[in-house]
Amino acid sequence: MRKVIWFLCLALGMTASRAQTVEILAADQILRDPAITEAQRLIGNVVLGHEDGVLHCDSAWRYDNGQVDVFSNIRLNQPPSTVLTADFLQLDPESEWASASGQVQLQHEEASLEAPAIAYQLASRQARYSAGAVIQEDGWDVTSQTGSYLAEEQLLQLGGDVVAMHERDTLRSDSAHWIRAEQRYLFHGATEWSGADIAFTCLRGDLTMEEERTEGWLAGDVYVRDEEGTIAGDSLQLGEVASEVWGAVTLVSSDGLSEAHGSHAQRNSRDSTEVIVGDTLRRAWIRQIEDADTLHLAGETLSRRGETLTATRRVTLVQAELTGVGDSLVWDDAEGTIRVWGLPELWSNRDRLAGDSLTLWLSDQQPDKLEMRGHASVLSPANDTLAHRIQGRDLDAHFEAGELKTVDVIGNGEVNYFEVPEGDAQTAVRLNAAKCAQVTLSVVDRKLQGIALQQQPNGTISPVKKGMDLEAFRVGEAPRFGPWETSEQAPQPE
Repeated sequence: MRKVIWFLCLALGMTASRAQTVEILAADQILRDPAITEAQRLIGNVVLGHEDGVLHCDSAWRYDNGQVDVFSNIRLNQPPSTVLTADFLQLDPESEWASASGQVQLQHEEASLEAPAIAYQLASRQARYSAGAVIQEDGWDVTSQTGSYLAEEQLLQLGGDVVAMHERDTLRSDSAHWIRAEQRYLFHGATEWSGADIAFTCLRGDLTMEEERTEGWLAGDVYVRDEEGTIAGDSLQLGEVASEVWGAVTLVSSDGLSEAHGSHAQRNSRDSTEVIVGDTLRRAWIRQIEDADTLHLAGETLSRRGETLTATRRVTLVQAELTGVGDSLVWDDAEGTIRVWGLPELWSNRDRLAGDSLTLWLSDQQPDKLEMRGHASVLSPANDTLAHRIQGRDLDAHFEAGELKTVDVIGNGEVNYFEVPEGDAQTAVRLNAAKCAQVTLSVVDRKLQGIALQQQPNGTISPVKKGMDLEAFRVGEAPRFGPWETSEQAPQPE
């Protein structure tokens, strides 16, 4: 029984708490007519007090339930620096919510809000509006159809045709939250930011944008432009050290001469590493334009650190008349070298060079020297269907102005050279086969002009027999296609 009585007393104590009231501090007249209404009529120089707020007006009604209706020349002061003015205000002291209308202005420190009508919470100093408002804050002019302004938290919650302008920066959004103290912006709808230092579009996001730092994330049809170039993708994470972008990634340099594409890209400023990765349908790829030459490079993963570019798995390189494929590639721009591993193949014009590993030296972005090591071979067209074949342990090729001039094959040299009749001659095509320790080829105007066999050559010459398998003596077209090709059809594995 004692526990029941104690609980009942506790419940009574809870319900007996004193209701919030509005005190009359001053008025020229105080009228009351119970026959007409259960309210006090206050007229002339009315001053009301509630908690820390002091309310001035021309007239008011104070009802017995605590509610107050206030009219004309309204001014609500809340120390130290909050002032609300309006033409009409209705205050519920229990909830401490006030409804103000008619040329409403809320001033808090250096910020101001103007609206046709607002709901204002005295305890939290929060204003809500649904018929449009203009907010001026720290040089910003902000408009939106609906929103909340939390003065103490320095938080703006904006919705519907949001426009914020400050000098050269403009924000347009369907819905945005702005935490002023942290310079943090949360986007909950389609958003566009246009500024001198950065511009972006997204559907959602959370960014902190300070003078020397931009961190956070964006998602949904993301496009970002800054002084370094542009980024496009499905989502973007920006960090002080590392940044990542996912989904249909496109990166373009500010001068438009370099671009990269993939499904995922990341950058780490601590070790100056950039990585872009493809997916099962399409490899990652880059395009670079330099001195009127265009370079294409594709692989499942592309990475750059300093002046070194690395490509791995299903690598394709195309530049001018040069095409290369392999399993992995390292391009050292400082040394001017390209190294390829994994049964690499290189086409220079229509000549095909292959081996176990490849090292190419460049001069002014054109091939200068090539080294093939291990099972090296050269196929050079003899006519439209056949190609001379030279094989050996190692191969060195030299170029002039980007064109192949000489090839040296060292160790276990083997030559298969076709003698093709010119014009309408009826002479049969003959195959010269020779073996020696070293072979030197010379090329003029992209045609094989001479072969020198050194160190005890041994060979035979015989006509090409009908039905002879000549597949090993066909060059085939260089695989110059890649994921950079565009098509109206859905992408296919390539």
